[in-house]
Amino acid sequence: MEVLGRIRLSLWIVIVGAIVLYVFFASLASVSPAEVAGVSSVIAALAIVFTVRNMRVAGELADPGGDPQLRRDRNRMRERRGF
Repeated sequence: MEVLGRIRLSLWIVIVGAIVLYVFFASLASVSPAEVAGVSSVIAALAIVFTVRNMRVAGELADPGGDPQLRRDRNRMRERRGF
């Protein structure tokens, strides 16, 4: 199960990287986003999925009766960093 968690984390990192790279190159390039509408729509969909996922995770962390495994993982990360 830990392997699936790492693969899922890697997937979210790749999604964020794709969004950041698109924004970076779109701001530098002389090509308008309308000219690459397919890529623009894929990046927009990825950004929406990522935003919904972050809102769901934030809601679970704010819920006092939330997922106990999620809370343990968060506390373990805090203890590792010294908070």
